[in-house]
Amino acid sequence: MVASTIWKFLHIASMFVAVSIFVGQGMLSGAVARSGDVGAVRRILAAEDRFAPIGGGLFLLGIVFGFITAITSDFELTQTWLLIAYALSLFILVNGLTYHRSQAEKLKAAAAADQEDQPSDALRALAGASSVAVMNVIDGVAWLAIIYVMVAKPFV
Repeated sequence: MVASTIWKFLHIASMFVAVSIFVGQGMLSGAVARSGDVGAVRRILAAEDRFAPIGGGLFLLGIVFGFITAITSDFELTQTWLLIAYALSLFILVNGLTYHRSQAEKLKAAAAADQEDQPSDALRALAGASSVAVMNVIDGVAWLAIIYVMVAKPFV
């Protein structure tokens, strides 16, 4: 019982910090990009380059701690709520590595090509793209869904 409690704490703590980094960094980066301040966009994306690997590492570590928690707590690893959590985690990981990484690279390229004080049409278009808002909603729903599934454990 004590071992599973420690693993559960490590799972929750690592996931909490990972989510805080991803969501906080994403919201801040989006707001700065929409501000049109090219220098600030460059600085925030440079900071994002430093924090993203930490968030990703903690997310993966949280998954490992989650498996250890499930095993030490005698959960059946194929319970429906865990299968849903696996799918949501995979979605979040793939979405981060494909859409969000690609979007950040495009913003960096556009900001690098801009004059220091004037954002280009390309930077404005990227920052204000409707796909960004849609993906933010989808991400928010995915994060809320995984939190719900992990706390409520539906379909048990």
